[in-house]
Amino acid sequence: MATKAKVAPKAKATPRAKTKAAPKAAAKPAGKAKRTTHRSSTGKKLYAVRDKTGKFKDIQTFERAHRADLARKSKAEKKAKK
Repeated sequence: MATKAKVAPKAKATPRAKTKAAPKAAAKPAGKAKRTTHRSSTGKKLYAVRDKTGKFKDIQTFERAHRADLARKSKAEKKAKK
C-alpha cells in the first residue's frame, strides 16, 4: 500500500499596505487599427481588423485596403499643402 506524501501547509498571505490609486491618464484618441493578414479559401489576401474583445470588426481584401491607403493623405502631406 502506497503512503501519501505530506504537503506543507500554505503560508498565510500578508496584508498589503493601502496605497492611493494613480490618477488615470486622459483618454487617447483612437490610433490606426492594427490589421492582421489572412488568406481566403480562394487564396486572396485579406486584412482583418478586430475590436477590443477580439471579434472581427472589419474584413477587407488586401487590394481594396491598399488602394484606400494610397488614396488617403497623411497629416504631413495635408499640412505641407497649406
